Amino acid sequence: MTSSSFPGRLTAYSGQSNKNGGKRCSRTLFVTLADGREVVVQFHTEQLDVDAFKIAKVALGSFVPDAEALANEELESAGAWAYSLTLMPGKLWLHGVAGKGAEGRIAVNKSLGRVFSKGFLADNSYEAVETKLRPHLDAILASPLEDILPYKATVENFAKRLDYFAQLPLWVAHYDLNGVNVLINEKCEVTALIDWELSTPLPFGAGFGRIHTIAGEYTGGEFWMPDEFEVAERGFWTELFDGMPEHIRTILEKRIDLVQDVVILATLLSCFFFEDGKVGVGQVALKALPKFMTYRIPFVRGQEQPYRE
Repeated sequence: MTSSSFPGRLTAYSGQSNKNGGKRCSRTLFVTLADGREVVVQFHTEQLDVDAFKIAKVALGSFVPDAEALANEELESAGAWAYSLTLMPGKLWLHGVAGKGAEGRIAVNKSLGRVFSKGFLADNSYEAVETKLRPHLDAILASPLEDILPYKATVENFAKRLDYFAQLPLWVAHYDLNGVNVLINEKCEVTALIDWELSTPLPFGAGFGRIHTIAGEYTGGEFWMPDEFEVAERGFWTELFDGMPEHIRTILEKRIDLVQDVVILATLLSCFFFEDGKVGVGQVALKALPKFMTYRIPFVRGQEQPYRE
């Protein structure tokens, strides 16, 4: 990138990441422009889907950074692409919640629920089901991975019910909702959601298959439920439903069993991920999957525990 195409100076280097076994690599820089504005510049070894940012921003507004491709023939001929993104306020959830204890976790969960309550995009999800969920399920069923065998009947059942899931509203969904893609302020309120490039809208509920590790977490390769897990988890769902338009909430309440099933489907798909035409297995998630599969959302289980024993 030449100085004429991007006037400014480098103020900080945030690091680099490798995704999908090193096939996707990126480097992130914080840059101060000549006019004093600060932006994030990322270099990727694959083209970034900036439309994913735009779609999410339509619904979630200022919680999503603007993303813009920076054309540079020299970089692109070398197999690299540059992008400019809004520098978003807040600290990484992972760092910002440190020392805040149970109240911090609860506050973040409630705030996430409020943010995603604005995620409505369309009345149905037929296109997302056909282009995203069905190919993923078909790939799982065709995979020779032995880890899939205990769940194959469940996957087959979900595949038969996709047309029903498509009746749910289309909702903003983040591909990798975790402690480094959520930014928070000192009150543990969400200020931004970043790294949308692999995300796509999905039927309502399909973006919340990671509720287990939003309210809980993996520690030492094991799923851990802190004492405040259920308060945080219920807080997420309550804020999510309370914050959405009333007519959408009414529709979802009438189809709450479908929502429940889609959340479990999303949990499965998160474990048996589908990237670059291949099915892979998250080994830590696989270990916790038998427990995760017993999860019931609060509107289905009532006052019972989140997981069946």
